[in-house]
Amino acid sequence: MHRPYVDVYLSEHESGIQCSYRDKRDYEAADSGRIIGARLKPGAFYVFWRKSLKGLHNETIALQQVFADADPTFIAYTLSLQDDAAVGALAELLQAQNPQYDPNIDIINQIIHAIETERLETVGDVSRWIGKSERWLQQLFQDYIGIGVKWQLQRNKLLAAASAIREYDNPDWADMAYELGYSSQQHFITDFKRVLGKTPLQYKKEVNVLTPE
Repeated sequence: MHRPYVDVYLSEHESGIQCSYRDKRDYEAADSGRIIGARLKPGAFYVFWRKSLKGLHNETIALQQVFADADPTFIAYTLSLQDDAAVGALAELLQAQNPQYDPNIDIINQIIHAIETERLETVGDVSRWIGKSERWLQQLFQDYIGIGVKWQLQRNKLLAAASAIREYDNPDWADMAYELGYSSQQHFITDFKRVLGKTPLQYKKEVNVLTPE
C-alpha cells in the first residue's frame, strides 16, 4: 500500500509525474531498460504544482506540464548518462523550478508519522493531536496530497489488518473488522480488496503458500 508520494520519472518508453496513488496499482515489466526517478515527500509536489492537488490522485501528469525543459531531447540525454549523472540531471531539473520551503509539508509528514505510530484512528483524533480544526486538516490534505486524511487513516487500518492476517492461523474476520472500527465485515472486506487486490481470505491463503514450514 502506497504512502502518498509523488514520483517524477524518466524512461525510454514512458516519462511523467505519478501523483499519489490510493488503490492497488499494477506494473508491467517488459524487455529491458531502466527508470530514473525522484520520489517527493508527501505534500512536497505542491511547491512545484503551485495549486491544489485535489482530484489528481491516481493520475499521471506529463512532465512538461510542470517542467518545461523536460522535452524528449532532455529525456534522451539524461537516460544516456551513467546513473549518478542521470540522477543529478533530474535533480537539476527540479531545482530549476526554485522550490521554496513550505512549513505545511513538515506538518503533513508529522501527521502521517503520528497516524502510523501513535494509533490515531479518526479525523477527530488527528485534529486534537495537531491542534487544528477537522475542516482545516481535511483541506490541508486535499490541497497538498490530493487525498483526504481519512484515506491515510484507512491505509493504516488495512496495514494493521494485513499484519494480523499474517500473524494468526485462523483469523476471525468479524472480530477483526470490529477491532479496526468497521461497521460491518463486508465493508472491511470491500476496502481490503480494493486496496490490496484480494479479499482477506485470499490474502491469507497466499501468505500460507509463501510461508516456509
